[in-house]
Amino acid sequence: MRFPLHVVALLLLVASLLINLAFWGGVSTSKVLGPIVPDAIRLQAPLAYTWLVIGDAAARALGVEEPLARFAESQFHDPFRVVESRPLAGVRVLDERSGWLKLVHPLPLILLPIALLLWWRRPRGLKTFGGR
Repeated sequence: MRFPLHVVALLLLVASLLINLAFWGGVSTSKVLGPIVPDAIRLQAPLAYTWLVIGDAAARALGVEEPLARFAESQFHDPFRVVESRPLAGVRVLDERSGWLKLVHPLPLILLPIALLLWWRRPRGLKTFGGR
């Protein structure tokens, strides 16, 4: 039995959403990055700011601010260098994060239409006899 492709796409979509929300929620709850980065990326990176706002709300609702903040800070070589210049903090956060996070950042926007298309084109059973 084959595993349906729309399920694979949906699982990848959920995983990429959770990774984005965990990272950006950690950025917003970090003691080093949190006071400066949200204001810096609000107008510069609307997608990142969306992940940040939703991730912050989710982190506070679940009570996992500290682990997410440690995860976010671990993705930078030097988190203090990122925020040393307030006007450049948004650009530095986007440039200096780990390479795999750069790939995961736009992935939900790509996977959502793919998952919907695969679900719409999924194989369906053939009904030969139906009730009238």
